[in-house]
Amino acid sequence: MDKAAAQPIDLYDAISEMKRISLAGGTFSLTFRKWNRQTRNGGDVVKINAARIRPKAKDDKISDASYKLFFTDTETGLARNCWQVLITEFNGRRTVLN
Repeated sequence: MDKAAAQPIDLYDAISEMKRISLAGGTFSLTFRKWNRQTRNGGDVVKINAARIRPKAKDDKISDASYKLFFTDTETGLARNCWQVLITEFNGRRTVLN
């Protein structure tokens, strides 16, 4: 593993990079923790090997959409989303909130 890949990355820098990769037609990997506000249950870790950002929903359509990352799992074709602050890895690099 090269030195850059071992370095943590700021979460919002990672999201910007995800957008750049997606616009270029590429894919990225991410790992996040699940959280369900209705059941107040979560903690399961999800690893997506190949994802691409998709347009985010509007807050009036999906509650708190501005705080979520909307993406497509390109291996399954499923449209998914997760809470941005629960993203723990991007392309093998640990994410941090600065």
